[in-house]
Amino acid sequence: MQSRVVERPRLTLILLGVFIALPGFMAIGSMIGERWYPTGDVSHTELMLRAIPHHFPLIGVAARVGNDLNNQGSTPGASMAYVMYPVYLLFARTSFGVLVSLLVVHVLGIVAALHLAKKFGGQAFAIILAFGMAVMIRSLSPRFFLEPWNVWVPVFTFFVFVLLIWGHVLGAHRCLPLAIAVGSFCVQTHISYVPLVLGLLALSLFWRIYEDRSATPRTFAPLRRSLNWSVLIGAVMWLPPVIEQLRPGSGNLHRLWQHFTDPPSDTVGYRAALKAMIGEFNLAGPFVSGPGKAPYDSPNFLGFAGFCIIIMIGAWLALRRRDRLVLSLQSVMMVTTLIGLVSTARIFGRFYDYVIRWMWALAVMWLVASVWSMWRAVGGRSKKSANDKRLMAGALAALTIAITASGTIASVGANPPYRNDSKLVGGLAPQLTEVLSRQTDYLLRWHDPAALGGTAFGLLLELERRGEHLFVDQWASAAARPFRVRNESETDSVLWLVTGQENISTFALRDDAAQLAFFDPRSNAERIESDDLRIQINEEMSALGHPEWVTLLDSQYGHMQILLFTQIPDDLFTKVARYSEIRVPGAVFEVPLGADLFP
Repeated sequence: MQSRVVERPRLTLILLGVFIALPGFMAIGSMIGERWYPTGDVSHTELMLRAIPHHFPLIGVAARVGNDLNNQGSTPGASMAYVMYPVYLLFARTSFGVLVSLLVVHVLGIVAALHLAKKFGGQAFAIILAFGMAVMIRSLSPRFFLEPWNVWVPVFTFFVFVLLIWGHVLGAHRCLPLAIAVGSFCVQTHISYVPLVLGLLALSLFWRIYEDRSATPRTFAPLRRSLNWSVLIGAVMWLPPVIEQLRPGSGNLHRLWQHFTDPPSDTVGYRAALKAMIGEFNLAGPFVSGPGKAPYDSPNFLGFAGFCIIIMIGAWLALRRRDRLVLSLQSVMMVTTLIGLVSTARIFGRFYDYVIRWMWALAVMWLVASVWSMWRAVGGRSKKSANDKRLMAGALAALTIAITASGTIASVGANPPYRNDSKLVGGLAPQLTEVLSRQTDYLLRWHDPAALGGTAFGLLLELERRGEHLFVDQWASAAARPFRVRNESETDSVLWLVTGQENISTFALRDDAAQLAFFDPRSNAERIESDDLRIQINEEMSALGHPEWVTLLDSQYGHMQILLFTQIPDDLFTKVARYSEIRVPGAVFEVPLGADLFP
């Protein structure tokens, strides 16, 4: 009987977690029967997964480390690959299996967070957290569940980490080794979590040592055991990156240390960090309205004011009632926010929104903690208090159901990420399979103005899946993995993926180039729109006195160079962005070893 009592709440939490993740299930379900070819950052994830079991990855996917896009570092570790691999293997190492494994990681994070919320805060706190996460899931669906980008992967895991830190502060010693494992996963998946994870782990440990300072050897034993387990788990989690560091060469950890301790450009500073936080800690922030707003955009100050009012009410009620449970959570949130502010101010280079994804979890947790404080303040055993709580619970349940239903409906018929890049790979790969020899080792190179080489990595992945032997140059090793790197002299022939009609026509004029495949992923309507946009863009750039921009548009990674690093008028920016989004046709050529590079 007792086991049934224990199992029922757990089953309820699992069902609740699965329910609020329904938009993700619908998004993945919409991909059944869809022939999708991963490209870009998504292909980097599967290229890492496919390395197992013959080439166990020691470090993570390619990261924005260093000034040279063609010579990138990697994220600190590969734990993401090992967490996702069992489900990926279960689905026969297919691209669809990547999406399912991503969904499983997210659902496990959601359920674990709800379990910890109930364990340390009770059922009401877990229900309020479920509502907060449902709001965030609605804003992120469906793309969040269809893009196994390392930046997205630890979002719900970070909820788990924060709750484990809270549990450790409350005296649950077993939370420390679990926090080490979960925090290491976050850090290894995206480096933006480093200050938050290290700071919270250190401070929570100091707090527990301070709290247990007068403990006897017997009462100190639980903390000592948790420390022993923490050291063991930390050693296991970080053994692969350390092995990679000890190999000949500079090592990835050393490279990361150099890059972030001696940044190549100025930091954004506290003013930009505060502006970003005002935009994120906001009732109209990305966790409600969805991603896409840049950290340097003007925030919604009314939404920020509303957010602050809710936080202040929650804090005031907790202080007035001396509610130790709520105050401890709010203290953890305050420390996390301060660490986050310092961390954000230290960001250097271009300030992208994806480097502060962890703020979504903090924003939701702040609101959840405040609403929970209000809930507990209702208190009392009177009939009126009970009725008030029932009304609040009913309203919360109705809102959660409505929000989840809305997100599920929005995810029906979801399209895969980078659709035209996927179509280009799907159009080129079958043609190449017919003409390439499996007894030949090919070196794949590319000239790709539109997709930052993303289509090339997708083509590498798909042709490898089809049994072809393709390799890349050393500079692409971070994305393709080192075992797929060969010097030109170690291969038999060279393939060039060239995108953009002008570039294809130029390359086709070479006497040493044989065209093996061609495909245009655009629909008829997109082709007409794209051609018209290109005419307008060329005319406007020339009229502005910058014909070199037209040339730049067809150069390697030219679209992003224009959009990110060139000061162009807003209307022209919009046209270039749309032109880049539609993408361009692509062709694959074969040239002999030692042939000239593009063109």
